[in-house]
Amino acid sequence: MKIDCNLRLTSVLFSLLLYGFGHAQSLEAQFDYALFQGEKNAFVETYISIDAKSVSYVVDDKNKLVATVLVNLSFLKDDQIISADKYLLTSPEINDTNDVNFVFIDQQRYFLEDGSYTFSLTLQDQNNLGNKLVHKELINVKKQDGLSSVQFIDRYYESKQASIVSKSGYDLIPFISNFYNENNDTLNFYFEYYNSKSEVVLLQTKILSQSTNRVVNNLAISKKSSGRKTPMLASFSLNNVPTGTYYLVVNAINNANELVDSTKKLFFKMNQGVKQNRVDISNSFASFLNNKDTLSLYINYLYPIQSVSESIYADNQLSVDSLELMQSYFYEFWNRRDPFNTESTWLQYLQNVRAVNAKYGNGLKAGYLTDRGRIYLAHGKPNTISEEYLPRQFHPFEVWHYHKIGQERNVKFIFTNDRMPNEYRLIYSNKQGESSSFSDWNQRFNSDYHDTYDPVIDSPLDYFRNPK
Repeated sequence: MKIDCNLRLTSVLFSLLLYGFGHAQSLEAQFDYALFQGEKNAFVETYISIDAKSVSYVVDDKNKLVATVLVNLSFLKDDQIISADKYLLTSPEINDTNDVNFVFIDQQRYFLEDGSYTFSLTLQDQNNLGNKLVHKELINVKKQDGLSSVQFIDRYYESKQASIVSKSGYDLIPFISNFYNENNDTLNFYFEYYNSKSEVVLLQTKILSQSTNRVVNNLAISKKSSGRKTPMLASFSLNNVPTGTYYLVVNAINNANELVDSTKKLFFKMNQGVKQNRVDISNSFASFLNNKDTLSLYINYLYPIQSVSESIYADNQLSVDSLELMQSYFYEFWNRRDPFNTESTWLQYLQNVRAVNAKYGNGLKAGYLTDRGRIYLAHGKPNTISEEYLPRQFHPFEVWHYHKIGQERNVKFIFTNDRMPNEYRLIYSNKQGESSSFSDWNQRFNSDYHDTYDPVIDSPLDYFRNPK
């Protein structure tokens, strides 16, 4: 169901965990989801927001301009499609693309049995087919006692008629972002607590600073729960919250003062008019980085190892061009990773970046911005690299194999050089969150992966199946 296509851009949009394959125009979208429980099964709510400026328009039968995005999503379990959906999301009609300043959003619900699912989402501009985004992630669904997800709300009002945006008697229009700029002065949120035994539980909700882990401006509320389902719809004022990174934290505490369940959701607030309490970086290595251009480059170097939240924070908070903010961000970034050897950890990474730039750069793109450079900096040196530079049947390629990355084992990446010299693109990986559609790869490349001209040369698929 498409909902309220005339939402104004009161927040900056980001492509969270979405990977683009567009060319002339880049589709900008946001995706989020939340888990709630119905009478029989849990359900996943999906939220999609499309920046109207990032899509192409055509003239409709009313002589108006309209954009259309194809949404294709699926939930897979043990490589079997359990639920799938495919539909068109249409923008509101406009008269002039020069005045576009809104997003159009969509919300859906999918009831699922308990289990772990691979969620796959593709968004494609139907008036510019090369303008495409894809996203994959694991979603665990389980109907059980405890807290639901926390949903950020743009606005809400009492339901006149039940619809897909209705919960507990209210229509909840989702806020599909976790960035609150100076125009976003209120954080509205909704969650539910499920309790099959109807025990008395205290629900505590508060805003914590990520840097200090303390409650901000006494922003905390409590509510008792004693029923089987307790909905919570509330708001916090962000007027006096300084620029920074925060968590909305919800704790469920029983009569014995024990923590029964807890959840949190990260968000960012931009508020330049409010004084910010920052970590003291005086006499730290970051305080001596006084050249903005150099420091900006160093922050850009963090791209391969930044979390999504850190990337959003860097792209937006640091856009105010403040040397102090840049120094603080840079120091806190490395201090979080190694509070005891902060500077040496950074210097080792800088050495790796310089080596990657020298090896994988091509004169037009720095090495750390290439796919091979990003993977190397994020995950280290592969255990093995299999390569063929002069195959006749297919493009030159490399297959990287890692025995373990985090909790994932036997992780592989295939890169191919089909463009300029030394421009190897990642075309397939079994790493969660990376490009992982084998069917897309099969369509883009020849289905015969074996070099019929030279049977001694293995194919990318050979190396992928049996790393050497």
